[in-house]
Amino acid sequence: MPVNLYNLIKASLSDSNSPNILLTVSLADLHQLMVDTIDATRERLLPLFMKASEDRLLSKEEVAKQLGIGLTSVYNLTKKGKLTAVKVNGATRYRQSEVSAIMDTKNSCR
Repeated sequence: MPVNLYNLIKASLSDSNSPNILLTVSLADLHQLMVDTIDATRERLLPLFMKASEDRLLSKEEVAKQLGIGLTSVYNLTKKGKLTAVKVNGATRYRQSEVSAIMDTKNSCR
């Protein structure tokens, strides 16, 4: 019965009492192990990358451009609590996730 190497290694790592074993592995099986490892890593990291890009910090000018509004309107959105100003080395920045939420609300009202 063929054994998936990725699952075998994963199971042995989770069990501190697993015995050391010596394996003879074909190149095809080793290749599949690499593919399975890359796929599993991608599945774990992709949501983190997506969240990181969503939480990117934007300047006031970038916010105004994305929303199609003026700088005064960005200030007013901040004052109303719809945007949170984040200070970074004395500069004011805004979270992309908050700007995206405003854009989504704006688009759903059309």
